[in-house]
Amino acid sequence: MIAVTCRNGKYFAVDPDHIERIEHHGDTEVHLVDGTHLVLDAGIDQVLRLIAEDRAGAFARRSSLLNGYAAMPPAARVARRIGVPTTGQA
Repeated sequence: MIAVTCRNGKYFAVDPDHIERIEHHGDTEVHLVDGTHLVLDAGIDQVLRLIAEDRAGAFARRSSLLNGYAAMPPAARVARRIGVPTTGQA
């Protein structure tokens, strides 16, 4: 979710996956897939940066999980593969 402020002062969050397109004709307009559009106080570059940061954060969270569990650090995976006991293992 990204937090945005409309020209009328309303502050709320939008799911970037629901954004169809962003236009700039003096004002920054965000068109959502359900047909609604928002006139934002932010510039198009700022909105694109917010979307990129949101997606990068989601990617980082997903990459740290493996089948729903925290993934082992690479060194522990290598040690386990070659049979060296790691911390917490007998």
